[in-house]
Amino acid sequence: MEFNERKILTVTELTEEIRKVLEGTFPSVWVQGEISNFKRAPSGHAYFTLKDESSQLRSVMFKNQNRSLKFKLEDGLKILAWGRVNVYSPRGEYQLIVETVEPAGLGGLMLALEQLKAKLAAEGLFDVSRKRLLPKRPHNVGVVTSATGAAVRDIIRIIKRRSPGINILVSPTSVQGDKAPDEIVAALGRLIICGVPEAIIIGRGGGSIEDLWAFNDERVVRAIASCPVPIVSAVGHETDFTLSDLAADLRASTPSAAAELIAPDDEETWDTISHMVARLKNAMLNHLTRNAQYLDELTRAFQYPMRRIEEERSKFEDFLGRMRKSSLRIITSVRRDLETMSGRLRPEILKRCLMLSIEASKGLSSRLERSIKLSLEESKNSLTGLSARLDALSPFKVLSRGYSITFRKIDGSVVRESKTVMSGDEIRTLVSDGEIISRVITSDLIPINREILRK
Repeated sequence: MEFNERKILTVTELTEEIRKVLEGTFPSVWVQGEISNFKRAPSGHAYFTLKDESSQLRSVMFKNQNRSLKFKLEDGLKILAWGRVNVYSPRGEYQLIVETVEPAGLGGLMLALEQLKAKLAAEGLFDVSRKRLLPKRPHNVGVVTSATGAAVRDIIRIIKRRSPGINILVSPTSVQGDKAPDEIVAALGRLIICGVPEAIIIGRGGGSIEDLWAFNDERVVRAIASCPVPIVSAVGHETDFTLSDLAADLRASTPSAAAELIAPDDEETWDTISHMVARLKNAMLNHLTRNAQYLDELTRAFQYPMRRIEEERSKFEDFLGRMRKSSLRIITSVRRDLETMSGRLRPEILKRCLMLSIEASKGLSSRLERSIKLSLEESKNSLTGLSARLDALSPFKVLSRGYSITFRKIDGSVVRESKTVMSGDEIRTLVSDGEIISRVITSDLIPINREILRK
């Protein structure tokens, strides 16, 4: 083929041809894959990649389509995406423009429910610490439900049967459909604004999960959590469970059960009161009976008080007589002892005893004087002997016999040997009448002249 016969396309022309083919072949398509590289732009558009084991597909979901999603897109989520294939010419890449997304394997409603539940739980809307107790005997009760459903009839019937004095304020609303969440929030707001109800029942009868979905709506759940009045949630049957049940102060399995929880049974109350009155009556009768018996015992005890007085008086007079006799015996015995002692204390007897004591004292005084003199004499002789022995041992006594004691002047030590001093040392020689200061000429050993010592 000649060069001039070839059909040459620019990159833009080729890309445009490919775009026509792809967009014409796949105007709409369902694609299953796993989300990765998910990013949400500040504009609100969502960009991500759909992938499987072998391939990947760039995808985009614009802001308007994001708003209608019931759940949150995130990495790792397997989805079914419906949209159209588009070629992005500036990069020469094709992508899927997503219009609708459903979770693969798990229904979109359930996924949305789990994600919203986790979000609200993290905010503390379901905390047990936020729950409030219902009033024991409310006077006014509000009801948020359909005005034509069986639920409102059951609630009114049961409350009136159990507590006829309770006033019921029904704030009607639709309980299913797209408009239901806004209407439920508005109905609850009307009751709060009027400020009359002391407690509120919110709910409806049974149905499919789609029928009950309005009570899983975030707006409804937040309105229940922020309500200043305690709320009982009664949505569906016992097995049904919604986020409104978690946000309410108390959950009832059915609307009828909610009415029973909020309205005390007057018949049961009267039965309880009657039982308590009967118990109180029996207690009072028993108390009165015991007091009557005690009064009878007191009456019998004081029936003849004079007899008791006479008995006590007789006992007292008998005791007084015995006390007088005992006193006389004691006085007689003491008088006899005094007479005996007075006989022993006559003057002549005392004088004789005194003279004997004086003589004995004189003898003892003489013996004591002799003993003291003898002891003093012995002590004097012993002291004289000890003094003589001490004097004989005194160094000064030795000095008087011609001996002397020599000290080194520098330290006052006694010179016992010639080698302890050196030439030039000053010495002190102690004699009987004083001391002599000398200086050593030589410390060489000189033999002792014993003849001089003998003289």
